[in-house]
Amino acid sequence: MIILGNLQLGHKDLDVWKPGPNSAGGVSVQMTFQNDTQKTVKYVYFDVVPYNAVKDAQSCTISGKTKAELSFTGPIEPGATCWNIFWENVWYNRTITTLDLVMVEVLYMDGSSEKLTGANIKYGDPPKAGCYVATAVYGSYDCPQVWTLRRFRDHTLAASWYGRSFIRAYYAISPTLVKWFGRTAWFQKLWRGPLDRLVARLRDEGVADTPYQDREW
Repeated sequence: MIILGNLQLGHKDLDVWKPGPNSAGGVSVQMTFQNDTQKTVKYVYFDVVPYNAVKDAQSCTISGKTKAELSFTGPIEPGATCWNIFWENVWYNRTITTLDLVMVEVLYMDGSSEKLTGANIKYGDPPKAGCYVATAVYGSYDCPQVWTLRRFRDHTLAASWYGRSFIRAYYAISPTLVKWFGRTAWFQKLWRGPLDRLVARLRDEGVADTPYQDREW
């Protein structure tokens, strides 16, 4: 099953997500979702319908479509979360203010599939965004070492295409590694030294270790 969270309407302006349509009336969709199964997801399809402020269904002023099918190509490993996935200019209509997710179809790598509608669509808060290995090693997502690493992720790695590629690859692999091995002594020993050295170097370079709110990049 796919767990949905952080379903938003809006647009991107210089990589910053903002509510409402863009200057041309384009309305985009952004969402976060998690593979809450033991199988690898191949494709996910989301059917969404937009509404205005008085809850009447709206259509695109250019294509005339109301319901849109948003697709995402995996693989999505078991337990992995896809963060802030973005579909640009799904509709052009300045009156759109909300949307309804009416159907989710999931196709798995083993050839099986499932289709969810209505109350069967599951919503929830996905796990916090990343630093899975560091959280396992230091015991908390909110501690000085992980605050430093989260700043490094958001303001250094996420600033380049290769850094973002690394983050996506890391998020695809690390949840499964931590789920299987995160509490083992050898895993803790393997990662503690390199992470301690990285944190020390980042602090020497001026990266803070105070409480931090994750950036949406």
